[in-house]
Amino acid sequence: MADAAVFDVIGTLFDREPARRSLVDLGAPPSAFEAWFQRLLHEAATVTLLDSYRPFKELAASALTTTLAQLGLDPSRTEPLDALAELDPYPEAAEALARLRDAGAAVVTLTNGSADSTRQLLNRGGLGELVDEIVSCDEVQRFKPHRAPYELALERVGRPATMIAAHGWDVLGARAAGLATIWVDREEQQWPFPLEAPARAADLAAAADLFLER
Repeated sequence: MADAAVFDVIGTLFDREPARRSLVDLGAPPSAFEAWFQRLLHEAATVTLLDSYRPFKELAASALTTTLAQLGLDPSRTEPLDALAELDPYPEAAEALARLRDAGAAVVTLTNGSADSTRQLLNRGGLGELVDEIVSCDEVQRFKPHRAPYELALERVGRPATMIAAHGWDVLGARAAGLATIWVDREEQQWPFPLEAPARAADLAAAADLFLER
């Protein structure tokens, strides 16, 4: 039985560019998207460290409100949040997932978002039939990179697994929980931590190659 391939969703399988453009359309600078998502990740880490929990969508909304206010823009605008439901998969995503499934791998997504919103995104992008299971942080009420979501994914697949993600913090969380890892470097470009770098791939096709070579 082949190992499981566990994918992050936003930024790894799906391009975040529509949400980035939505912020720019409101008058924000191109860097505003990263400011928003860094604040969102900070909020997620904070509630996790405090043994509290709020759904990802609520945190995304509060982080967006603060980001817009800091930029002197209308904090009531929700277009960037709405755009997260309309992201497109990277062009090579479907073929990469299909290759993994054809090789006998279980294809799983592990997301900080809800299972329902992730399923809708996958179906909208034509990837729904290529994913065997969706694992959400809602189930353990701890956000990645806390080890609990990764351990749940391992338990769910019942076999060794490799986390494939475009975020260094996600890779480190998976590695700490016992998963093998592949970092897709197309967004961060340089490994962002003073810790041992993982195997790296330029895109999902290259990540599938690395997975299948193991």
